[in-house]
Amino acid sequence: MDDNLRWRVQGKDIVNTRGEKVYLRGLCLGGWMNMENFITGFPGNESAQRAAVERVLGKEKAHFFYERFLDYFFNEEDLKFIAGLGATAVRVALNYRHFENDERPFEYLPGGFTRLDRIVGWAGKLGLHVILDLHAVPGYQNPGWHSDNPGCQSHFWGQKVFEDRTVALWEALAKHYANEPAVAGYNLMNEPVATESELPFLNQYYRRATEAIRRLDPDHIIFLDGNHYAQRCGDLDPPFDSNTVYSYHFYPEPVLENRNYPAKIDGELYDRNWLHRTLIERAEFMGRNGVPAWAGEFGVIFSGRSTEEYQLRVLSDMLEIMNEAGHHWTLWLYKDIGPMGILMLDPAAEWMRRTESVRSLKTSLRCDYWIEREPTDVSRQIDAMIATIQSTTRTIPGEWEKLSSDIYASVCQETLSKLLLPAFAEQFRDMNVDEIDGMMKSFAFENCVPREDIVDLLRTAWSRA
Repeated sequence: MDDNLRWRVQGKDIVNTRGEKVYLRGLCLGGWMNMENFITGFPGNESAQRAAVERVLGKEKAHFFYERFLDYFFNEEDLKFIAGLGATAVRVALNYRHFENDERPFEYLPGGFTRLDRIVGWAGKLGLHVILDLHAVPGYQNPGWHSDNPGCQSHFWGQKVFEDRTVALWEALAKHYANEPAVAGYNLMNEPVATESELPFLNQYYRRATEAIRRLDPDHIIFLDGNHYAQRCGDLDPPFDSNTVYSYHFYPEPVLENRNYPAKIDGELYDRNWLHRTLIERAEFMGRNGVPAWAGEFGVIFSGRSTEEYQLRVLSDMLEIMNEAGHHWTLWLYKDIGPMGILMLDPAAEWMRRTESVRSLKTSLRCDYWIEREPTDVSRQIDAMIATIQSTTRTIPGEWEKLSSDIYASVCQETLSKLLLPAFAEQFRDMNVDEIDGMMKSFAFENCVPREDIVDLLRTAWSRA
């Protein structure tokens, strides 16, 4: 990649060094250097999964298990495919544990940088820009599995040691990539969830991390997610750095839940006008402050191997609206076992065959409750319990609107997922390294199946953009 083609913010636009307007429009790479349960099929959070597998395989073989996963899941062939579709960017989700060990904080692991360097190098040769997305930070910035959180409670806010470690990690990353034009910039924290009393800590962290990076790297773009899973940019301080992009995320919940579009749901019409209004509202902070708007994540949940017509309509409308509004965007998700990726594992692959029994139990128990939208006996019983509690408590004050999500998180995401982890790990007992290597090849690009209708939709959107 030409070193003269660094990208930077200019007012509400992103431009190259020739002053030409450019757009970050591409795909999110989740499930790789930050593993997520629904992406590859394990229960719970990544660290708990790794510990369970190590108990079964032993330390050395478990290390081989995950190294081979990383080798096959994403490499140069994947980047060639993405570049060939017309994308300009890939947002790479990162777990801090690839760069730092909790037992030795502030000491950085070369392996994480080496693996990331390969991706950045390949991307640069293909003309792609890489956004470094810190998806999981020490202490957990949100209650979700996607921050590698085992207990549904965020401990980052107000804990100086966690903030210090995260700022220091960004210093290490900025020092390492300061002169790398293929890196578009630094997404300081994915989907923070800070309460009203914790908001000062969120804004403090953004300022501290930005100042620390700028001392080492004055040129790369900084990307800031809005609060509450990147839905509320209005909770953030006014812009304080001239080379910063602000990010909103958007998953149209009523459409995902009711599996229909356009549709009237509870008296409200969910159609293109609703999408347009909602997307523009998400970016109101950016418009008011004259800074670039980036849909860092958006997408739909696919119900099976084939794409339904309403899903194509939703994605098509979102892409058109964001392009017309001049927003930058990166679709979630590139690759998984089927729920959201534009590339899917072959259902006959060895990984899919070997993990099928536990994945089936996960579905029945609604362990991936955000992804698994079809009701089961377990979810109907949980819903009945929630209804009873709501009926009993309707006359007293409290945050009862959070009751459903909190109960599903604590029962399904936390408790039931933990109970399934030993069974998940047992699926790999007695495998030798050749068998592990063969199984992990299930994730290789040549063994995956593109979701052709979504690929065509993206190719069209990028060509028009």
